[in-house]
Amino acid sequence: MNKIKKMFSPALALMLFLSCQYENGGSSKEERSSLLSLTSESGPADDTPVPRFSLTDRKLALPQQKKKWTVLVYMDGDNNLSRYSSKDIKEMMASGSDGAMNIVVLWDNDPSQDVQGTAERHGYYYVERGGVTLIRDTGEVNMGDPRTARDFIAHAVKNFPAEHYLWIWWNHGGAVDRAARTKGICWDDTDGGDHLTEVEQKDIMLFFKGRAGKKIDIVGFDACLMATAETAYQYKDVASYLVASEQTEPGDGWDYAFLSRIKANPSLSARSVAIQALSYYKNYYVRQGEEDATMSVLYLAYAGPLGRSLGDFAAAARSGVTSAATYRALSKGLPMFGFYSDGDRNCYFTKDLYGYLKAVQGSSKVAAAVREKAGSCMGLIAGGKLVVSEWHGSAWKDAASGTAITLKSATAVYRALDLCADTQWDEFLNWAKFPANDYAF
Repeated sequence: MNKIKKMFSPALALMLFLSCQYENGGSSKEERSSLLSLTSESGPADDTPVPRFSLTDRKLALPQQKKKWTVLVYMDGDNNLSRYSSKDIKEMMASGSDGAMNIVVLWDNDPSQDVQGTAERHGYYYVERGGVTLIRDTGEVNMGDPRTARDFIAHAVKNFPAEHYLWIWWNHGGAVDRAARTKGICWDDTDGGDHLTEVEQKDIMLFFKGRAGKKIDIVGFDACLMATAETAYQYKDVASYLVASEQTEPGDGWDYAFLSRIKANPSLSARSVAIQALSYYKNYYVRQGEEDATMSVLYLAYAGPLGRSLGDFAAAARSGVTSAATYRALSKGLPMFGFYSDGDRNCYFTKDLYGYLKAVQGSSKVAAAVREKAGSCMGLIAGGKLVVSEWHGSAWKDAASGTAITLKSATAVYRALDLCADTQWDEFLNWAKFPANDYAF
């Protein structure tokens, strides 16, 4: 299945998950099978238990000496992705922590959906080659509560200090919040579907930055649809790099074998580590013949300039002579990320930002001054600036450029995002009367 969010209604969730592939995408037979068996107990083939130890068993000294890297994974498996959590832990074990790298996971699963049946996995774990050591048994926690993330961060920074930090959100993703019920990341089924909005995510990362005394080197989303301009702008002051996908992710998610590159060379820069994460993801799905997948590495030093440039574009469009309907029409028919069906209509989440700006720039109906502003935005996205590295399967040839954006009317929730607070982007969306819903446009 794809790592798209689970909705509150089971019936709606089933329709969404069964239809989350892009309409003419190239999903593998195995992935289509997993979509159709959403309610079954099937999962990854290797269902052998992950060896678990106590602090006493492993004689793990806390706090650890300061190391080059600490990798923190916020593994919210308390939903229908629970069956994949053990698989990813085993991938991490293949590298394991050592004298230069810590791998620490907050692992919360759903025993009813896990490959290990009733096995409980609630707590902080230190990942080594031979298994995982339970550092703190948290009991059932709400992964959609910011306090859960802050507690984990405080414990990790105190006990696993490092020169560099890689933080990974592991769960379903639903792009940015337009309606608080259906967008964001980290749904926790045990806690009524609570999840983390982009505003909450930033607050959590600000807390992390304060504890670490520096920006987070890399924030990764092992979750669907999070490579958006809004997300990049939201994280610009708290992280240096963002690794995420414009499109939905296959159920297997990231290939954590990339951690072996840090282990082999702990002096790798944050940029190099981020690119390695993308490279391993790409190679994993190329080997599987998966055509409907994407991944981007975004350098957030350009997120602020891009936001300001988008604001200039929006202001120029609103004050110019070109009709609002023209800007709306130029988005019609562009490829859609997170394509799904609600049973009656086809729906989507986002569209490629570069693709939309290219359509504006190439339109003779748009005033030259506005076309120039669109070109300035494009220049900040491409050429190794915001988008440092990008890969997409053949289903997205000439359709994915590394960062997506919402091209729908701005709701009250959406307008709480930093991009909307700081620029006229939301005013532009509403002035141009972009669609008020997720129906395909």
